[in-house]
Amino acid sequence: MDKKCYVIGVYPPPYGGATVKCKLFCEMLRKGGENVKQIDIYEMSRDKKRIPFVLNKCIKAFRSKSEIVYCLDSKRLWMIMSLQSIFKQSFNRTTVLVIGGVLHETVLEYRRLGKNLKLVKGIWVETEGMKQKLVDMGYDNIEVFPNPKSEIGCCEPRVSNEKDPLRLLFFSQISKEKGVKDIIKLVHILDSSKDIEYSLDFYGQIVGEFKKEFEEFVSRSPNVKYCGVFDSTKSSVYKKLNEYDILLFPTHWKGEGVPGILVEAKMAGLAVIASPMNFNAEIIREDNKEGFLLEKDYAVEMAEIIKKCAENRELLKSIKVESYKSRKRYSINEYEKMLEKI
Repeated sequence: MDKKCYVIGVYPPPYGGATVKCKLFCEMLRKGGENVKQIDIYEMSRDKKRIPFVLNKCIKAFRSKSEIVYCLDSKRLWMIMSLQSIFKQSFNRTTVLVIGGVLHETVLEYRRLGKNLKLVKGIWVETEGMKQKLVDMGYDNIEVFPNPKSEIGCCEPRVSNEKDPLRLLFFSQISKEKGVKDIIKLVHILDSSKDIEYSLDFYGQIVGEFKKEFEEFVSRSPNVKYCGVFDSTKSSVYKKLNEYDILLFPTHWKGEGVPGILVEAKMAGLAVIASPMNFNAEIIREDNKEGFLLEKDYAVEMAEIIKKCAENRELLKSIKVESYKSRKRYSINEYEKMLEKI
């Protein structure tokens, strides 16, 4: 019988971070010659009648002699691994590809998950900081797999003319947790000062309860445009990002690991202004060189940085170049030996 690799993940549209990570990982395994079988846990959320069908697929994977890879958030991981614990012999051929940056907190809340994770072949976390937290908790099967991306199609930094308006971009879920409130305040500051020419485009799914407030903001802001949800299966995300100068990422979301958009910004030669949430300082290692890290008053600080970049295009160019150079840390080619373990 042909040996398979089962990748248990989420594959729902629109194409969010977890979906993109699952899709890319499956592509990497197939490129290496693996017979990959995807199990979509999100099917159970879309249609409750599919629950027995999906769980039966998981049981088939656990009973097989094939490799198993999880690409799930912590709570879904806890649920499916509880089922897997009936087939404990399958743990020694299981690798957990961690989504987000709070697994070390989740294992304290879900003790059974913590015990099961100590039995698996490998836990691949996104940052060195996450690895250290789990090592301190007694785990010895941790490796760092920092949400790497393919360099295929990456773009050298776009040169920005001093007379051109700065092109600003937000490219994430449009919600309070992702810092859109801070960007609304930023736009008010920029429009009040009237000394910076700029445009700001938003891409992303709008969270329901925030929809009315966001749409009102866009309608009254002449420099702001909502561009919908970008479908990375139809167009190159690197090419689109490369059209801009600065990515705004003032996130407040506690679950951030290595946000895919920060890696994609590096591949696209884009400058980034990001909050210091979770492990962002590990991604933008040198503040004012690879990008800019915020401290407290995100809106005011973003306005100050944008003004500085508008007045000093050489500084902006230097940040873009260093951001692009740092992409090598996140190139999938650097992690081929890890993939060989699967």
